[in-house]
Amino acid sequence: MAQGKGYSCKSLASHRGKAPLTRVGAWLIPLGIWFLWLQWAWPPSGFFRSVPAGEDTLEAMWALSWYRRALLELHTSPLFHPLAFAPQGWHVAKLHHGPFLIGLMLPWAWLGGDAFAFHILAWLTLSVAFVSAFRLARLFASDRWLATAAGVAYAAFNGTFAAMQIYGDYLTVAWGTACLPLMGFALERSRRGRWASRWLIRLGMIWGLGIAGNPYLILLGGGLALVYAWKAWRHGQLKKFLLDGVGIALLVSGPWLALFLHAFLRDQMLGQTLGTALGNGYPWAHALAWNPYHRWWRWHSAPSNQPVLTMGLIPTGTSLAGLWLAARLHRRLRAQPLLRAATLGALLATGIAVRWEAPVRIPWPPELAAFYQAIWAIGHARKPALFASPTLPVDWEHLALTPLLLLWAAVPLWETVGTVWRFIALTALGLTMAGVEAWSRIAPSWLRRGLAFLWLLESLMAPPPTLPWPYAIHPAFEWLRRNPEPGAVIDVFADHTPGLHLSRVAVMATEYHRRPTLSGFTPFHPRWIEMLQRGRGLLFRHRPDWLGQHGFRFLIVHNPPPDWAKWGWPFPLEACFDPPTIPSPWDYPICIFRIPDRGAPTITNLWLLDGWSGPEAWGVWAEGTKAHALWLTDQPEAPAALELQAFPLCRPGETQRLEVSLNGRRIGVEAFTNCEERTARWRIPEGWARRGVNELSFRFAYAAAPAQGDTRQLSMGFRRIWIRVDGQ
Repeated sequence: MAQGKGYSCKSLASHRGKAPLTRVGAWLIPLGIWFLWLQWAWPPSGFFRSVPAGEDTLEAMWALSWYRRALLELHTSPLFHPLAFAPQGWHVAKLHHGPFLIGLMLPWAWLGGDAFAFHILAWLTLSVAFVSAFRLARLFASDRWLATAAGVAYAAFNGTFAAMQIYGDYLTVAWGTACLPLMGFALERSRRGRWASRWLIRLGMIWGLGIAGNPYLILLGGGLALVYAWKAWRHGQLKKFLLDGVGIALLVSGPWLALFLHAFLRDQMLGQTLGTALGNGYPWAHALAWNPYHRWWRWHSAPSNQPVLTMGLIPTGTSLAGLWLAARLHRRLRAQPLLRAATLGALLATGIAVRWEAPVRIPWPPELAAFYQAIWAIGHARKPALFASPTLPVDWEHLALTPLLLLWAAVPLWETVGTVWRFIALTALGLTMAGVEAWSRIAPSWLRRGLAFLWLLESLMAPPPTLPWPYAIHPAFEWLRRNPEPGAVIDVFADHTPGLHLSRVAVMATEYHRRPTLSGFTPFHPRWIEMLQRGRGLLFRHRPDWLGQHGFRFLIVHNPPPDWAKWGWPFPLEACFDPPTIPSPWDYPICIFRIPDRGAPTITNLWLLDGWSGPEAWGVWAEGTKAHALWLTDQPEAPAALELQAFPLCRPGETQRLEVSLNGRRIGVEAFTNCEERTARWRIPEGWARRGVNELSFRFAYAAAPAQGDTRQLSMGFRRIWIRVDGQ
């Protein structure tokens, strides 16, 4: 029968033997193009002696160094760092480079060093992005050249390289966006195979591992999964989709998400503010910008403070043109689910306000104003710390707000999803895959190859700037390491009213000088840090002696201005140090000031924040009806009590009332029916205090001016506010 059809046994065997070779050959050219691109965009020449310059690289390198030291030298958990955000310490599982990604890098770090581990992860992640995008494109198009170009363009324009030119590293973004086309491949194969369980299980594994490396993939992958879940529901397969796909994803990612949430809640981390959110939406003016990081042609100059997050002028423009032509020719595309996911990604990437280069303003009809005001009222009721004012702020009026504001107002922890421009990767994926399919169905081969060449041409990336590694030590930190005097340090910005220097470079230094440091990483930081920074420089304008009394000995001022002395900082200068002579994370001078120890406190051993008048010889007045203070302790389990010696601002016939809460729990109430001074002692129940920083809130029944000419609104005078811990 085979010979009757023109085949011989010999030719059939020959055909079968060539099939594997054909499959191998089909990959040789795409992989060859990819590795040529990778050689140009991320050269391997500095694998052992340099890393991309930028604070996000420092985060990964710091984490690697800390994990190795914790595991090999200290034999302790690397998930808690005692030196950052001193004296509280810091649970580090919430870092962008979390335990999963650091765990992938650790074996390579032991083998070839930290820089080698970083580069290996980068090459692996970017290669997965290319291969998975290439395979997904081949599901929709037979043209290998277009599929190859789509894989390279997706790997180049998923936000990774754009951010890398400014921040030095976005491997966490690359990890998430590399998993996204793998998810799309598994979903599409499952849909075409009548929702086969084996592909749904693979989907769950890929999604779970993606979330483990980058929690943003919960929403990035969720948008993609939601579209296909709707299709599964239409075919009566939603239960299988949820169990085999979503269920496996939850099982795989669950432990890593639990670590992240535990760290976030344990340290009472703050999310993004609404003001920051206005600037984090995708700037749509960048969507069709020419690659500003091209190896040879830079027609669009990148700003110095943020990346140009383009999806590529040629890939995006030609994909849109191809979709338009396919619609005119009535070509029905199989990539419709990816296009729907792309639309959802575009909405998420837009954020709470439409941005061009800046937030767009539009006329507001009364109905729209009422709608936005209703959302704001929900936010004020549910999240008063975030939506502080009861009504929409004036400067928000006429902004082109989106319905996503409701997510900020109503969904718990949504403010942790701050950098929403990352969701543009979902738009880029759907648009690229649909564009490839459209052109493969409507264009001749010569035009398709021409388009592939143009896509590859624009995707040529210049290598990111690099730093020598190991990094050059700043002489200031060398001085701190050699100084035998114990004590913690504070990092500050060098401006008129110094504020805490929340930065990767601050924490990088802890692994060298090994001193507790009253700062850590941005953007998420503990609530008490925000409290200390109210009004910028609060610690430095009021009672600097409190710093010395709580164990802080040195103030590190990064890049101080030449006229720093005129601002009257209340600390003596120890020394100023020039930067290292070779490129370093600290390419600027650093001055170190000494924080004097002013002796034991006599009024209080707390940090008095807001609601207090200036200290006087006899004690301190509480001003207004609310006051706040911080208590630092390294023995939260020890029995403790709050001791007060106080008297009210006397108003005949009125009862002054004092209520004190610790970390939101009331520990004592006292009523003052007359003007007499009174002593109170309230026990702090076991388990109410936490290691590091605790917040005390004082509430009073009334406040009034004490005398004519004194406009202060005083409530109660304290001769002593003290938390006594047994054994101290």
